[in-house]
Amino acid sequence: MDISTLLAQASSKWPQAAALSEPARDRHLTFRQLDQALTAFGQALERLDVGEGERVALLADAGIDYLIADYGCMANGRVRVPLDPTLSPVELLAQLRDAGAALLLFSPQYADVAEGLRGEGIRCRALEELTVAADVDLPDRPAQPPQSLASLNYTGGTTGVPKAVMHRHASLCAVLQNIVMARGAVLGDVLLNVRPLWPIAAVAVLAHLLSGGQVVLGGRFDSKTFIDQLAQQRVAFSSLVPTQLLRLLRETGSAPADLPLFKSLDIGAAALTGEVLDGAFSLFDGRIAVLYGMTEAPWSCYLAAAQMKALRQSGESAEGVVGRSLFAAALRIDRADANGIGEILLAGPQLMAGYWQQPGLTGEVLVDGWLRSGDLGRLRADGQLEVLGRCKDIIRSGGKSVQPGEVEQALLSHAAVREAYVFGLADVEWGEQVCAAVVLEGGASASVELLVEHCRELLSRYKVPRRLWFIEELPRSHYGKVQKKRLLEVLGVVAS
Repeated sequence: MDISTLLAQASSKWPQAAALSEPARDRHLTFRQLDQALTAFGQALERLDVGEGERVALLADAGIDYLIADYGCMANGRVRVPLDPTLSPVELLAQLRDAGAALLLFSPQYADVAEGLRGEGIRCRALEELTVAADVDLPDRPAQPPQSLASLNYTGGTTGVPKAVMHRHASLCAVLQNIVMARGAVLGDVLLNVRPLWPIAAVAVLAHLLSGGQVVLGGRFDSKTFIDQLAQQRVAFSSLVPTQLLRLLRETGSAPADLPLFKSLDIGAAALTGEVLDGAFSLFDGRIAVLYGMTEAPWSCYLAAAQMKALRQSGESAEGVVGRSLFAAALRIDRADANGIGEILLAGPQLMAGYWQQPGLTGEVLVDGWLRSGDLGRLRADGQLEVLGRCKDIIRSGGKSVQPGEVEQALLSHAAVREAYVFGLADVEWGEQVCAAVVLEGGASASVELLVEHCRELLSRYKVPRRLWFIEELPRSHYGKVQKKRLLEVLGVVAS
């Protein structure tokens, strides 16, 4: 199967049904209009001599034009290269050159950035020039070979050599199947998107379309208006990253919202703390689902809202629980310790083909058909996966291993602590010291000595932080993960 065929089938099934809506621009497309726009986009690439297999980069915010280009690249045999607009021009240029992009398409708000890149030899065109609606019926598109490259997704931070995940049509189709089966959307269900569509979120949006659902592109997330958008657009599904969810809870509180048509909010659970999960569960009246995956293996596990509710009603917090593996996805725990904790390995057709032009790195991560996730986890007695942190974050102190998450939970159990991040720093005597950065609750006060003594009451001596800093806010990525490099710069310390 391939992306072009799946989109054509959706157009054939529901030609007049609403597919995409962008209220801010009063734009709407039916499934038939979307399919025709994708074909027209392919013809525009032909006129620009951008051939099949060539890479087309996208620098734009989430809107109908973006999705026409994103899906249009794949449906017409080109390779989508979605870029993070928050990167610096130097970082964008490095990714564009690494990809060998034949063309960069940009929306108006990034015209100045594109002009600078043009001066560095990058071929640039305004996105809207290629997304003009077709005024006549266009011929059917040919299917694409399932093993042909469909997408390059840059990941792994903004420093060092660019690292792009390669996905073929076949792997993206497996991802789409996992999402469709997990989410359970039906014809006419509305999904509100307020997230950036890079690097892989556009695929989750596509899965909703392939279920016959309508996608409302709601612009950038606004914690003041999000709940109203859900109600006004009669939304059934949406998705937030943990940073957005935290802002929403601070804005609205956790009293249940009046959303009778709402079914589920999807959240990537890796960075979801217990406090945020508690608030979200209350605000959305239990309609919270969590997913586990990464750009290299999207949507590999899923905990549906009903399963989440069952866990919570049984007295569990459900923090870190991400459900069972989806459909053809497989998982196992490698080199588990006495507590069943080890590295999470993933397998299945949803896996990436490897890293673009980096066979050595690919060989380190893909081993005998299994992806080494770099995440620590364990399989519970009920078969569900619990994610516990990153393997590389394990602190080796005095010959013993310390899991940062355990120390963070001890700190968070103090009433004055809102957030905590635990990490290791090199130490001549101990190998590494256990260190912590703490954000206090508004209006609360605490001393280093008080929190250290609190930890001594809960943890073994070697796990108690030896150094502790107070900080106003932890620097986080869009996906909610603490950016350790930035944190250490703020603290003025050197990494291990």
